[in-house]
Amino acid sequence: MTAIDNYINQLQTLEFISVLILMLSTFLIGYFSGFFLEKNKKKTLINSLKNEINTLKASKKINDIETIFTEIKPKIIQVLKETQRQEDSIIYQKKSKENIVEQTRNDFINHSPKKLTLDFEIFGFGDKYNPDSLAEIEGIGPYTEEKLNEIGIYNFKQISRLQPKDIYTITNLIDFFPGRIERDDWIGQAKLLILTY
Repeated sequence: MTAIDNYINQLQTLEFISVLILMLSTFLIGYFSGFFLEKNKKKTLINSLKNEINTLKASKKINDIETIFTEIKPKIIQVLKETQRQEDSIIYQKKSKENIVEQTRNDFINHSPKKLTLDFEIFGFGDKYNPDSLAEIEGIGPYTEEKLNEIGIYNFKQISRLQPKDIYTITNLIDFFPGRIERDDWIGQAKLLILTY
């Protein structure tokens, strides 16, 4: 019986090994199936969490953008208004310059000056062949003296008798600085020079 016992032992060992292999393969199939199912489940959960985070980030970015925009909006409006003012100013200056040029051109073309004349009956006629040196009066240079001679004023006596309307007329006729004749006191200086001669 030893051969049969041997055979039975071998069969039992073989059955035992078969069962062991069957159990091991079942374990391995279950383990790897569970591993891959759990991995897919975790992967799905991770992807959904990532989507939520991205959604939150996007809404936060939108909120941040809205916050930043609301903070910057007054500055943007101020810059736009300042730019508009500058553009308006440039346009206004350009129009002003154009208007000034046009007005000056019209004034020049349509200029009809009133002929200012001196009333020599009031302050007297001068002798152009025997003129005084009007440049001795402070404020009268050679050029101004020449202009005065051109309009008929040659001596101190005429200057000493000038009236305010005559001073106005002389100022306009010789293109002199308004008020300068009074400030330099031509009349007083002329009276003093008459006394010294």
